[in-house]
Amino acid sequence: MSERAIVIELSDQEREELLRLSHSQCQEFRLVQRAKIILNAADGVNNYESARRLGIYVQTVRKWIRRYDIRRKARPKDKIQKHLADAKRKGCPPTFDAFFWVDVMSVATSVPQESGRPITEWTNRELAEEVVERNLVDSIHPTTIGRFLAECDLKPHRVRGWMNRKEDPEFDQRASDVKQCLVNATSEDGVADEIAVSFDEKTGMQAKERIAEDKPMQPGRPKKLEFEYERHGTLVLFAMMIVNTGKIIGCMRLNRPNIVTAEVLGEMFRKLFNDGYKRIHVVLDQLNTHWSEILVRTVAHLCQVDVDGPIEKGQQRRVWLSMPNKAIVFHFTPKHASWLNPVEIWFGVLVRKLLRHGSFDSIETLEDQVEQFIDYYNQRMSHPYRFKRWKEEQKKQSTDRNAA
Repeated sequence: MSERAIVIELSDQEREELLRLSHSQCQEFRLVQRAKIILNAADGVNNYESARRLGIYVQTVRKWIRRYDIRRKARPKDKIQKHLADAKRKGCPPTFDAFFWVDVMSVATSVPQESGRPITEWTNRELAEEVVERNLVDSIHPTTIGRFLAECDLKPHRVRGWMNRKEDPEFDQRASDVKQCLVNATSEDGVADEIAVSFDEKTGMQAKERIAEDKPMQPGRPKKLEFEYERHGTLVLFAMMIVNTGKIIGCMRLNRPNIVTAEVLGEMFRKLFNDGYKRIHVVLDQLNTHWSEILVRTVAHLCQVDVDGPIEKGQQRRVWLSMPNKAIVFHFTPKHASWLNPVEIWFGVLVRKLLRHGSFDSIETLEDQVEQFIDYYNQRMSHPYRFKRWKEEQKKQSTDRNAA
């Protein structure tokens, strides 16, 4: 018995798209099969022959020829895949209502310790157990919980670190002072015998020696580093960047108590004075070793001035170090604002260029290689840092005030 299929007239573009879909290796099988049904109908193949070729029921062939013809006429601009897609189904009624899922979200966004669980983050299994223990439902599968969390874009397994800035009533004032100091240092109108430097410490530099040698990269293969290592100790790097030139002055010690910090800074200041500079502006953070009493005494001795007023409290020492009436002036960054300190940029360069992939068999080797890198950086990579944006903002604000 022969049955003629509904003849479907295909444009060249439709036929090309259906042919591509019928030969696809990555599309759903049902879409590939339906594309072949439509192509057979367009070629005049009867329904029984098309069903035999494709190994399906003839009722399936009739249904999809009719459905494709209706959909194409109703929405001719839709894509071929939409004409061949399954019809929307109502599905079974939901097992859990919206009020239940609100309770699940409340549990998922709570701290597990509040529920008496000694863990820091929820898993699907533990969330399912918790909602059952709270008598919110008799039973629920962890996979169901996982689907709900995915729909709500909740990811208990993911954590992103952040830093909450401490309250600093002097934040704007200190930030403005530091920015203006850096702009003046790189300005063409700057004083020749004045210099701005940026100081900080890089603590915990580990002398890690990998137990096997590195394997160099090859075509198609990256460099290989041994995972296991032996630790030989740590060093503290005291680094001072000359903002005017970008050059680095470095010094390494085993630790950084007040007396060591004052000693290192004293040596660096003497070197700068010996180089001919008469006035030094120092940008640094408010670490307690940066305003210790012994450091105040060291700065006073180098500047050949007496300490005016009491210096028993930290605030009093910071105020004295920031006073502009001496050869060394400190400019303290606000709390949690190390991004205003230019030497932090150089620490990133040091990590990427040397520390991250380096192997050091002793702290002496680490110290030697860091010193070599500082010399290399000063000769080949150092450059002045320009802070033009802040200067332009200052000019604009000054112009606006004058216009007002």
